[in-house]
Amino acid sequence: MLSNIFRKTAAVSAMFLLIGMNTAYAKDYLVDRTIAIAGDEAILFSDLNSEIIKYKNLVKASNKELPSDEVIRKNVLERLITKRLILQMAAKNNIVISDTDLDRAIKQIADNNGMTPEQMMSKYRSTGLSDLAIRNTIRDDIIIDEVKRSQVRSRIHVSDQEVTHLAQVLKKQSAHMLTYHLAVINILIPVTPSPAATDAANRKINMVLKELKAGMPFAKAAQKYSESSNAIDGGDLGKLTINEIPEYAAPAISRAQAGDVIGPMKTERGLSLIKVYEIAKMTPQPLEQVKVRHILLTTNIIFDDEAAEKRLKNIRNGIINGDYKFEDEARKYSEDFGSAYNGGLIDWSNPDIFDPRFREALKNLEPGEISEPFKSSFGWHIVEVIDRKVDKDSIEAYKIKAREILSNRSIMEESEKWERELRDSAYIKIFDN
Repeated sequence: MLSNIFRKTAAVSAMFLLIGMNTAYAKDYLVDRTIAIAGDEAILFSDLNSEIIKYKNLVKASNKELPSDEVIRKNVLERLITKRLILQMAAKNNIVISDTDLDRAIKQIADNNGMTPEQMMSKYRSTGLSDLAIRNTIRDDIIIDEVKRSQVRSRIHVSDQEVTHLAQVLKKQSAHMLTYHLAVINILIPVTPSPAATDAANRKINMVLKELKAGMPFAKAAQKYSESSNAIDGGDLGKLTINEIPEYAAPAISRAQAGDVIGPMKTERGLSLIKVYEIAKMTPQPLEQVKVRHILLTTNIIFDDEAAEKRLKNIRNGIINGDYKFEDEARKYSEDFGSAYNGGLIDWSNPDIFDPRFREALKNLEPGEISEPFKSSFGWHIVEVIDRKVDKDSIEAYKIKAREILSNRSIMEESEKWERELRDSAYIKIFDN
């Protein structure tokens, strides 16, 4: 009887106890084993097998063709290693998602996909996942997204000058704006490469080009050869405007035709090939904007979650009762120093730019209402909606869209770089099983 598997071990084989059993019967029981170490955690064969089954079921449910088992195993293991490292960082920083927050997130995800929560859960159940496994997967994905967002945000700086320039371009060209459905194959080169490493990368990218010219579908080549986290998805980047595309690739893509493969291109991380699947006209969308005030409290060993929530409740009650003004309390207490000096004001902004839980808190607030205290990846907040509007044509609306585009482009570039740095700084060992 397999009674316990120790995850945090550096041994090649997982430890197990056979209690109350003659060892002669041990041969009838499958022994789990460690196939990789990621940071301070072992990844077991059963962990990988579970992720592979989940991936295969999701691909089958979407009626897509499965890559080979070898490609699936390689890519799923790489993704699992990165996932474990990020979740370990989240645990060290006490980033958790409560069941209540998870329920809200599931509702939001379902709403965004035009489904009810039950319809969404039913869709995932059809892949063979239990409700608990579905919820745990979504919980992990939210935590990973929050860790990435908080880590990458500090690396991004978008100047007002950049925003104004792009806003003017968008306003002038919005009727003729195009979207590009792209995919990428990245071959990585170390930050300080040796001649041998550079030569190996060049030989590999040329081999990929040869395979593509011989008829291999780009998605299959990405799954087989790409060294990016989205390799298992065929390197798919989705649909992007020219302003969301990394600067090194934008000029070539703007001249490309649907079906073209661009590259190899030298990037900060190595060498890239980009496939242009489709070019389509973009339909301008009205932009929702909100003007809000908020107060942010961060926690530490002494000032914990309970203390932060209690203080914000007291502040909120005092504001509602007329004892305090929101802006005065923001100047006094808020640790978002970018807005605190201005009474916690965040001027007209697209809600999509905010942390998911901040955005969710805004969703049902009417102008003048103050939220209950809630926790995001940055700390504890209360937020007041001052006003809402839908704006399509003003330069202010285009500035909001421009800042979102520039931020998303930077996030895409920095997120991959941050993941690579996280892996480079962690202890990782893959066993040849």
